[in-house]
Amino acid sequence: MGLEEWGLVVGVVGTVAAVVSTGIEVRGRMSRRRSAAPASPPMNRGGRYDVFISYAEADSEAAETLAGRLSAEGLRIFLAKWIGPGLVESLEKEAALSSSANGILVFSTATMNDSAIRDEYAALLDRAHTGGRRFIPVLVEDVELPPFARIRRPVDLRDPGSAPFDDSLAMLVRAMQPRSDAT
Repeated sequence: MGLEEWGLVVGVVGTVAAVVSTGIEVRGRMSRRRSAAPASPPMNRGGRYDVFISYAEADSEAAETLAGRLSAEGLRIFLAKWIGPGLVESLEKEAALSSSANGILVFSTATMNDSAIRDEYAALLDRAHTGGRRFIPVLVEDVELPPFARIRRPVDLRDPGSAPFDDSLAMLVRAMQPRSDAT
């Protein structure tokens, strides 16, 4: 083999090595991305939920973090963000609200500016009064609660990572646990 052929062989081998190396790197990044993304628990279609979480779109990250923590404690959670493709969000929310033992409303500066959340607030209050369900306001920002939320003991989750946050979250988990007299 001449010098030109060796140069061609070395060039081809180098190109193949670069392509394989890039493929391995891309596969590794995709695998890390998939494992780093929080998995959404499957929706409990047609079943009962322990907790319905209402939240404004601006608070979706805080709501999803809260839902993940409650779900990790074994609670069945309804979170609108977890509604699957092809489903009608308002119908899924209505069915979940009807079958949830408890309701949480995440309060921030965005909460009461959202008409859909105001409707959910009214429905959660109605369920608390007529269905014996618990309604718990959860603070994620320093805001004044509306009157009917203010009369309930809120859970303060404004300082993630702190000891008071962890204590409040543990108290919330205990409050949301299914009661033995619930049907």
